[in-house]
Amino acid sequence: MFETSQDILNMSLAIGFAILVVFLCIALFYLTMVLRDASKVTGTVKNMIEKTQRVLLEPLRMMDYVVDKVKPYVEGFIERKLNKKKK
Repeated sequence: MFETSQDILNMSLAIGFAILVVFLCIALFYLTMVLRDASKVTGTVKNMIEKTQRVLLEPLRMMDYVVDKVKPYVEGFIERKLNKKKK
């Protein structure tokens, strides 16, 4: 089977490359799994941030709307009080 030391060297190089290829395939598989999990986590975090923004911003927008609608009435009331005090 092995006639010269060159044959032994070639066989050891072939086995080494085969082991390296198997290791790289396994590493690539694990990297893919990690990236998939990271993608799921970022999607979950994105959903949580959107829900938090919705919970925090919707009441503020509603209050801003209410203030805009009530502001003319309050200003009119204050002006009438100031006019009564001047008279």
